[in-house]
Amino acid sequence: MTDYFNDSPIESPEDDRYGITPFAQALAKSILNIKKPIGTTIALNGPWGSGKSSAVSLIRGELKKVGEETLVLTDFKCWWYRGEEALVLAFFQNLNTVLHNKLGDKVKGLIPKLGRGLLQAGPVIGPAVALATTGPWGAFASGSASFAKNFFPDGETLEKTFHKLAKILEQDNRRFLVIIDDIDRLSPDEALAIFRLVNSVGHLPNVMYLLVYDRTLADKAVAERYPSEGPHFLEKIIQAGFELPAPLQIDLNASVLACIERVCGVIDESQIQRLMNNFYDVVVPHITTPRHVARFQNAISVTWPAIAGEVNLADFIALETLRLYEPKLFQSIRSSKTKVCSLPQQSDSDQRGDSRFDCFLTDIDEKRLDAAKLALQRLFPRLESVRYASNFIAGWDIERRVCVEKHFDTYFRLSLSDGTLSADRIAKIIAYADDRDFVQSLMREAAGVIRKDDSSFVPVYLDALITHAPKIEKQKVESLVTALFEIHDEIDLECDKGRGFEIANTTVRFHWLIRRLTADRFSIEERTNIYLAATQTSSLGWLIDFVRSAMDGYQNRENGPKCEEDCLTTETAILTLIDRALHSIRAAAADRSLLLHKDLM
Repeated sequence: MTDYFNDSPIESPEDDRYGITPFAQALAKSILNIKKPIGTTIALNGPWGSGKSSAVSLIRGELKKVGEETLVLTDFKCWWYRGEEALVLAFFQNLNTVLHNKLGDKVKGLIPKLGRGLLQAGPVIGPAVALATTGPWGAFASGSASFAKNFFPDGETLEKTFHKLAKILEQDNRRFLVIIDDIDRLSPDEALAIFRLVNSVGHLPNVMYLLVYDRTLADKAVAERYPSEGPHFLEKIIQAGFELPAPLQIDLNASVLACIERVCGVIDESQIQRLMNNFYDVVVPHITTPRHVARFQNAISVTWPAIAGEVNLADFIALETLRLYEPKLFQSIRSSKTKVCSLPQQSDSDQRGDSRFDCFLTDIDEKRLDAAKLALQRLFPRLESVRYASNFIAGWDIERRVCVEKHFDTYFRLSLSDGTLSADRIAKIIAYADDRDFVQSLMREAAGVIRKDDSSFVPVYLDALITHAPKIEKQKVESLVTALFEIHDEIDLECDKGRGFEIANTTVRFHWLIRRLTADRFSIEERTNIYLAATQTSSLGWLIDFVRSAMDGYQNRENGPKCEEDCLTTETAILTLIDRALHSIRAAAADRSLLLHKDLM
């Protein structure tokens, strides 16, 4: 199947995703079966984006099978021209060219004469003819009045000219079909000019017209310009009208899912359920025509490569849909990071019912309010009525969801914020977690890079390790812990100490990390062996803090762990750890490095 960008129509039945080929074949057959047509005008109606041009392409393909000895096709690309005068001149030139090419000198000069007579009957051409520079008539833009005079010379009467042309066409075995697509692109006055032209030149033997437009827009234009005519205006011109069959929603859905996989890659099985929830609740309500599918595919083809793998795919497709079809809601979300990220705050309890959505739904059409609320809840748990425990955040962080503050900006800037590591970098850290030199070099590098909030990148790397700790293989944990224990004091920077309500610093993050690395994965005996090995080469400041924490697990049982399994190490290992800590303090005192330690007190 071919990918069609920029709303290009399909070219063959093999590219038909929406089942319009049978309709196109039936309409083509009907056109071929019209016996001795006389200016027969057929309309193909369909709303904006419904695939009318694709249907025309398929119809054209079917009609070409009979050969030009039977049917001659010509396309009048009306949207190339601007202004009624330009359309009129281009229409007659197109008709003149195709008839002269096929019928030769027999029709020479007849179309120009016919055109002159018809145009003199109404105020279509003024003192100067404005021709569209984008069309093939642009070269005639200057001196257009003299061109019109040459193209429409004086001569026979309109009636005599018409009869002469009609007789020639009637005696020829061929039929001619003029296809006029994209009438929707014209202004109301220009569209009406096309209908008037076809009506004026009608009744020519063996000449047919296929007009392609949105009936709703055409009726509106008629109502504005000819209120007394109403639907009768088009009924006088169109002999047969056909409605393009609407595509089935299941086919539209399949096309969107296919383009998501084509652009974004195969979907992770663990994410399929959530992706499909977002797909049906947020994306599908906005995809009602083939043009919507094309627009969605074109959009993600541009935006996804910039952040591929750095965001959650389910959230990405939902937000891209809102950006395309609910831009005001998208902008409201973009400017409300603190209101939508993380877990509910105490202030949220003051909001009752749907009031929590109020700041997001300004200027949203009432018919779409429920869909907008559902989209907000799918993206941001904070706006749900359900209350989540704090441990959910770690899972959302791993999934890089938009509801996690450090990932939020990536969705809107199409680049990583300075507090987020790329998925590739995290994958590399996990892969080389047992490489001491790699880990320590990485953390030293992180300590040397200052972020815009004046902190270093150390907390960023530690937070990433905490989030993804369960992914680190068990056999790599001891090497990672040992490497970090050795370097703690070097990367424990003043600029990374918590501010305000933020209590986290490098030491606190170390404690969170070792708990996350070992929780529910190692028995207390296994943990003890890991820590006994790691503390042999631990930096002094971290060693003292770690041993004190291990002791607190047994000394403060009233407020601390309720059983040994909740402690850092076994109780029998405490004496060994204390001896090791005292030995390190004495050694530091002996070589005078203790006096220089930043945490001496």
